[in-house]
Amino acid sequence: MDIAEVWRDSPVSAVPSRQVLLVSDFDGTLAEIVLEPSAAVGLTDSLMALGRLAQLLARVVILSSRTNAELARFVPVPGVRLVGDSGLPKPHGDELRALKRFNAEAAKLLAGTPGAWLEIKPASSAIHFRNASISGAELLELLRPLLGETGLYGGLGRKVIEVHSPQATKGHYLAALMERIKPGGLVCLGDDENDRSVFAVASAQSVPHLCVGVGSTEVPPDLFELCDLIVEGPPEAARFLRTLVDWSTATGPLQPAG
Repeated sequence: MDIAEVWRDSPVSAVPSRQVLLVSDFDGTLAEIVLEPSAAVGLTDSLMALGRLAQLLARVVILSSRTNAELARFVPVPGVRLVGDSGLPKPHGDELRALKRFNAEAAKLLAGTPGAWLEIKPASSAIHFRNASISGAELLELLRPLLGETGLYGGLGRKVIEVHSPQATKGHYLAALMERIKPGGLVCLGDDENDRSVFAVASAQSVPHLCVGVGSTEVPPDLFELCDLIVEGPPEAARFLRTLVDWSTATGPLQPAG
């Protein structure tokens, strides 16, 4: 599939560039997945494209399950809005107590699973198992009783299980952002299970929209059923971003975003 041709045929390409909102994931989209998460590196081509797009589009947002501090290190691009922890609101009351209980009990369960580890974030937790011999299905089955008792959602992604309130997703953040800034067009990129809600929200928008799935062998094919374009890995995602730069440079003046 020709990336430039898909973009030209997209209704978003008819929207003035200064009215287009771009929302992208980080790991697996702008950066290759690595064994040690702290060693991730954003592709130079993608970061350079984001810098240009931040000047040309309505807004460029990186919406990731990473923390804000990590995103600031991985995406040092002026003008790009970094939204960590999937944009989830800080939990309070019963939700906070449920997350704390999950963290305490999950840490005990993982003690017998070498290579798996728990990451605690402000509004969610993540269980990483890329370096473990256990499968995602087995690990999710191990955690299922605890998830049921706490009422939390556990989403199986690319060698990670994301745990948070079932009422809070990336899609919830995107819906609120769309309502707040009311762009004339929307482009979304993602590669993992937690991007499914982003694709769903984007596809339900009345404004022109384009969803780009960044494919890999680690996700089910149905993850991208709402996507208009599927590219293979971060290098092709970078090609798509460069296509956006070429288009927006040709159709819109280079001036600071408002």
